[in-house]
Amino acid sequence: MPAKYKPGEYAVKLRIKRGDEVQVIAGKDRGKRGRVLHAYPQVNKVLVEGLNIIVKHQKAQQSGRTSRSGVQQLQEGGRIEKPAPLFAAKVMIVCPQCQRPTRVGYAYHPGEGKLAHRKYRVCKHPDCAKPLD
Repeated sequence: MPAKYKPGEYAVKLRIKRGDEVQVIAGKDRGKRGRVLHAYPQVNKVLVEGLNIIVKHQKAQQSGRTSRSGVQQLQEGGRIEKPAPLFAAKVMIVCPQCQRPTRVGYAYHPGEGKLAHRKYRVCKHPDCAKPLD
């Protein structure tokens, strides 16, 4: 997976989280939607299910592990298709209420108690402005 950030650099605050539905706005998968499987704030990337598919050519290998029957397992070879991380700036979160790609804004819970002053994400469309979380 992507390397850690170097000393002196800092992780970027991602506004996209695991489980969010996103739409790709640039690149070969432009216009497609998918769920975020993993977010990598250290390298400003997200892994989206079914998008940015790469083909890895892999040799068949014997794994060092043995199964219950005592036979070594054989890892299959060939062309393996898997999703690769996308740069976070190439995706926009899709609002669950209005079903449009949107930028992320923040608002605070009013009142007192546990949720007081808790920040949450909101849709930036003026006619929607509903919470994303």
